[in-house]
Amino acid sequence: MNWENVFKIMDSYTQYKHYQILFEKFRMPKKSSRDEMAKELQRAVTDQGLLGTVISEATFSEWLSLHQIDGNNYTFVYNLENSLPEGLLEGLYNNRRQLVSMRLSEINPDNESEDLQTVMPNLDRVHLSGVHRNEAKETYTFSFVAPCEVNGSRADGSVRIYKKLFFCHCVFFDNSNDVKIIFNPTTNLLNVNGVKKKKRSDWSPIADLFFNKIKEIININELHIKSPTWIPQSLYQLAEDATSHKNPEITEKAFNAQESIESFAMGLLKEAGIDTDNEQAYVNKFIQDIQFSFEAQLIEKMGFNEEEDTITIFKQRSDGVTHIISVESTEEGFKSGLAAQAARRSRQDGDIDLLGVILKTNERIYKFLVEQGTDAYLIRSTNTFVEEEVVNIVIRKLNEYREQIQAAAADYSSDSEGTISTQAE
Repeated sequence: MNWENVFKIMDSYTQYKHYQILFEKFRMPKKSSRDEMAKELQRAVTDQGLLGTVISEATFSEWLSLHQIDGNNYTFVYNLENSLPEGLLEGLYNNRRQLVSMRLSEINPDNESEDLQTVMPNLDRVHLSGVHRNEAKETYTFSFVAPCEVNGSRADGSVRIYKKLFFCHCVFFDNSNDVKIIFNPTTNLLNVNGVKKKKRSDWSPIADLFFNKIKEIININELHIKSPTWIPQSLYQLAEDATSHKNPEITEKAFNAQESIESFAMGLLKEAGIDTDNEQAYVNKFIQDIQFSFEAQLIEKMGFNEEEDTITIFKQRSDGVTHIISVESTEEGFKSGLAAQAARRSRQDGDIDLLGVILKTNERIYKFLVEQGTDAYLIRSTNTFVEEEVVNIVIRKLNEYREQIQAAAADYSSDSEGTISTQAE
């Protein structure tokens, strides 16, 4: 193993949190700086001691190629129309030595030269750097490294271009047709292996680059995907559940007040000279607004009941740019107050295509955005180091909603066919 290259890579691309995760796994003493952590890690891999090394070279190589899967990443989630042939991923994993075209330790990441042809000359295309199997998570992960170009500055402040490493991971699940494409949205990116972003904030062409690469590796050209048309409805349900008080006492009081609210609304409208018999949609909307306000007051007074893996909302966008509602608090989100009421009303009037999610789990708070795309939906962190498994919590939640939505659609279709058949008879 070329430790000179490894140290350069870790110095440029490895965060302190990356080291922490590995050191906690092997119960190694943590150091106060990244440099000391890197040196301690080398000792753990190379020092034989009495009982051998603490970490084998193979385990370290796997960690090095895989560790960027945690971080300030974007996760594009594709859904395949059909499951992969049984045994395909296992076969690729067993043949990984032949499939891997470049180890990270083979790359010298020094990029000081402005002649980009001489910078990392062996990194001339997208390379597979590792194939991993996680029995506990029931996943197969294909790790890639590719050349990318970014804007940078010279010492005098003038602009120049740098060639850098770009890491990406493609994750398949044993029991799901979801496929994750995970990478860090590199600052000032110009292109990845020649592929540019579609717009300033649209990274989908980069995700598609690696999705097409994995299609080549698994050798299935007809790997069709389902467009995530179910995401707006799923985000709506997630927002409703996340802002639900889960307080049975509030539910009871709101239910008991239903008749009084309807009577109050009807009386007020009649006093204003509004025809309540022929303006039913207007009446229903007014009743709903009063119900929202009444429940909001109960929440202010009686509070929420929280559960494990609590999800709250801090941003909501409907119909692209029609309504954008956000709060800055990382603690409360849309739990109560005017923002919560506005967000709830907005959800009734248009599809949600973006939701800001706050997840509290294991006594930590994570923030990310969930956004609908054409071929995949996107989960992106908001300047927070997020472990892959934390993102999986949100994916599993969205999948629960997807199954409910699809089951309801199937039941509706079945009922419709039965009605038509009965009428025909």
